[in-house]
Amino acid sequence: MSFDGIFLHHMTAELQLLVGGRIQKINQPFEQELVLTVRANGKSHKLLLSAHPVFGRVQLTKTDFQNPQNPTNFVMILRKYLAGSFIEKIEQVGNDRQIIFHISTKDEIGDMMKIALIAEIMGKHSNIILLEQTSGKIIESIKHIGFSQNQYRTILPGSTYITPPLTNAINPFVSTDEKIFDALQTDSLSKVFQGIGRDSREALSGLSVNDFKQKLTNVVPSIYSDDRFSSIQLTDDFVKFDDLSEMLDIYYADKAERDRVKQVASSVIKKVQNELKKNRDKLKKQETELSATDKAEIFRQKGELLNTFLQQVPNDKPSVTLENYYTDKPIEIALDLSRTPVQNAQRYFHRYQKLKQAVKFLGEQIEQTKQAITYLESVESNLSNADVPEIADIREELIQTGYIKQKYRNKKQKMLPPEKYQAPDGTIILVGKNNLQNEQVTFKLSRRGDLWFHVKDIPGSHVLITGNPTPSDETITFAGELAAYFSKARHSNLVQVDVLEAKKLHKPTGTAPGFVTYDREKTIRVTPDEEIIKARKISR
Repeated sequence: MSFDGIFLHHMTAELQLLVGGRIQKINQPFEQELVLTVRANGKSHKLLLSAHPVFGRVQLTKTDFQNPQNPTNFVMILRKYLAGSFIEKIEQVGNDRQIIFHISTKDEIGDMMKIALIAEIMGKHSNIILLEQTSGKIIESIKHIGFSQNQYRTILPGSTYITPPLTNAINPFVSTDEKIFDALQTDSLSKVFQGIGRDSREALSGLSVNDFKQKLTNVVPSIYSDDRFSSIQLTDDFVKFDDLSEMLDIYYADKAERDRVKQVASSVIKKVQNELKKNRDKLKKQETELSATDKAEIFRQKGELLNTFLQQVPNDKPSVTLENYYTDKPIEIALDLSRTPVQNAQRYFHRYQKLKQAVKFLGEQIEQTKQAITYLESVESNLSNADVPEIADIREELIQTGYIKQKYRNKKQKMLPPEKYQAPDGTIILVGKNNLQNEQVTFKLSRRGDLWFHVKDIPGSHVLITGNPTPSDETITFAGELAAYFSKARHSNLVQVDVLEAKKLHKPTGTAPGFVTYDREKTIRVTPDEEIIKARKISR
């Protein structure tokens, strides 16, 4: 990828439509991303500023974001200074990866103020900074950088803003032909010019001066087959877009979404992983204890033998050897000298009964632990396939099942409906994206004759063909592909998927959401195709 100075130069030109616009809304949907809604030229535009170390960028976006209920301190301060203000000017600093939004607003007593919102897109050093221009003081920033982190400059409220270190490199867009010629001859484009990343350097090297200038200024919003993007043409193998912002929306649709899910779901993922580890460790311990109960039968035999040969049992010896008629071999039995022979026999019977009860108890406990592991593995699978809005549903599910404690709850989380997909023949297929949705799909939305699908012996979604008691083979295969795709086997070939009528499913009393039992199922083998599945999704 190549969000270098050249890319930001062209993006800055694309953002000029915001000049004169009024900032209406300010939100921070994710830790390192800011979204401003700007009303300009009779339209509302969403401006995305990202200080992410990998996905940092500035663009217009059409992506819808779910904003947190409680705004951050950074957002509260931005709203105080920027809500209702106007963007007077948007400029790039040279050809560096810094863009400044010059904003006019009014202070608390109505006097005009000049504010700058600066986005520095510099990898792990990326930041978004609110600056009072007259004094040069930092009002707030999305990342605080103290002296211990950076001795050259601090990014803290109240400190004086210092620009990133300057170099002797020059802006290629205002360079002389002589400088361009010398740089091309010596193959030193990145040393001579600002903001030329590796991808751009490779595309611009070896050209004539005129071709260099033409390629530099010719905007080609493009994504390449080797997973790169650029504002200039790199190779002949690319897909072209109408503008840079549209291209970035497409390019980051999955990449940024996965990262956002990790940000939003990090505490939930950690909780599930910890609970899984705890239950797996518990299962090992329980199975070890259960294996120790194998001695129960031996204790019973020893008690029986002591009773049978009571006259041969001494009162003054620590053990006795008796003929074991269960095995036809002699057996040595330890004795407690403080007990009579009858009491020793009773002691062995007592130990036998205790271990017998332990077998029953441990069997029940092991079954419960296995069910907990199965449930948590299904939640883990759901998290791996969830988008940002669905994380709240999974968190609510874990609250309801007691894995996450929440002291104060004003009202129950409103759940998203199951996802819908359309089969080739028009049949609607429902997919549960979490265990509460799985319950809904399987037991509330199913009707007589509806076919139910679930990947075999692997955590995954419940899938239901609705309203078509005689679906075609093509529809059955597609439903099976959905079940395989929304499971841990999504990247496998020939995945086994169980199929049966929903009415034949059973839910044991007291089991976790999404847990079902069944038999007499049929099994099909499918290979999910991600592109086909995404194309057949129906918006919620």
